[in-house]
Amino acid sequence: MIQRIFLLAILSLPALAVSAQKKKSKKDAEANVLPPPRVWIANIPAYATSYDMIMANPLLTTDSPGCKVSLFSISMSIPDGTFYGPMHCVGNTMNETQRAAIERWKDKKNITLHVQDIHLNCHETDATSPALKYTYNTDPAPGK
Repeated sequence: MIQRIFLLAILSLPALAVSAQKKKSKKDAEANVLPPPRVWIANIPAYATSYDMIMANPLLTTDSPGCKVSLFSISMSIPDGTFYGPMHCVGNTMNETQRAAIERWKDKKNITLHVQDIHLNCHETDATSPALKYTYNTDPAPGK
C-alpha cells in the first residue's frame, strides 16, 4: 500500500511542475506588458490650448523610442451639440481636410478637438494609443 502511494506521488510531480511553470510564465507575460505609447499634438503641453498652437505645428508626436504615429482621425464638437467628423489621416501630420475644418471653426467658442483611432508603428509592429481631447477657444475667466 505504501509503495502505491509513493509511486502515485512520484508520478504526479512532473504534472505539478508543468502546472506551476505555466502559471509563472503567465504572470511574467502580464508583468512585461508595456503601457500604450503616449501621444500628443506637438508643442502643446496641456489639454487646454488655442487655435494658434494647434495650427503652428499640426502633427502628432510620441515619446516612445522607435514609434511614430501612422494613422489617426480627428473630430470636433462645441457645447451646442454640433459635431463634425471623423476625418481620417494616414501619417502623423494633419492633412489638408483636417486643417481646413479646424480653420472653418476657428471663430467658434469652446471647441473640443477629439483625436482618436491613433495607430503607431513601433518597431514594425502596430500599436494603439488612447484617444485625446483638447479644448480651445475657451471663454476667458471672469474678470479678465
